[in-house]
Amino acid sequence: MSRIRTVVVDDEKPARVRLTELLQREADVEVVGTASDGLEAIDILRRVKPDLVFLDVQMPQLDGLGVLRQLMPEELPVTIMVTAYDKYAIQAFDAHAIDYLLKPFSDQRFDNAISRARRFLASADVHAQAEELSAAAEERRNVDAQSGYLERVALKANGCITFIDVDAVDWIEAAGVYLYLHAGPKSHLYRSSVTQLLQRLDPKRFVRIHRSAAINTSRIRELRSLSHGDFALTLKDGTELTLSRAYRAHLEVWLRQPI
Repeated sequence: MSRIRTVVVDDEKPARVRLTELLQREADVEVVGTASDGLEAIDILRRVKPDLVFLDVQMPQLDGLGVLRQLMPEELPVTIMVTAYDKYAIQAFDAHAIDYLLKPFSDQRFDNAISRARRFLASADVHAQAEELSAAAEERRNVDAQSGYLERVALKANGCITFIDVDAVDWIEAAGVYLYLHAGPKSHLYRSSVTQLLQRLDPKRFVRIHRSAAINTSRIRELRSLSHGDFALTLKDGTELTLSRAYRAHLEVWLRQPI
């Protein structure tokens, strides 16, 4: 495998120096550039076209997530996010970074991250992975500018990226590491967890009703009381789901009244 061409982006000089020094110890890594802010990062990433970038989340003017939103799918390198706050970890994976480093990180934690990047880049399925990153980039362009919530979801299948409006989704069903997005007579497979996707959807429109299900609130037709605090929830198309006692409060918050 050829050397991994890598860029380091961080607004704090000590952080840039530490990452650069750690990378220079790796025989198969070449540091081809550094940047101290988001705008500089976009410029160098477009010019250098690295294989890998260590990208700080919090930076002045334009943060790391903003950098990723500005890049076209074909400009996206494999990304490891760097942050001083663990609350950004979910956002890092939401942006389809392959890993994140929480400052201050140990040498071992860095070793784990760079090893993951190696495996990703060396994978025989790297083209499929690149398509997944492209789908993520396209999806980030479908976020409503005012609310910050997704308006459309990018679906990748057979090398093609298609989109579905979130308003078209009736309900969401967990299926291992995937979800089924049920929209009328069709069901679309989407790689995510219920928790991760709901963090990106407007809570006034989508509510979790079960460990493995969430619904579009505009599709609710009726509720029927069952035993042990559960409810049968019927959608307008006749689909019947279970509102479990554990998630009953979620629906009550949306309704603004007890049930």
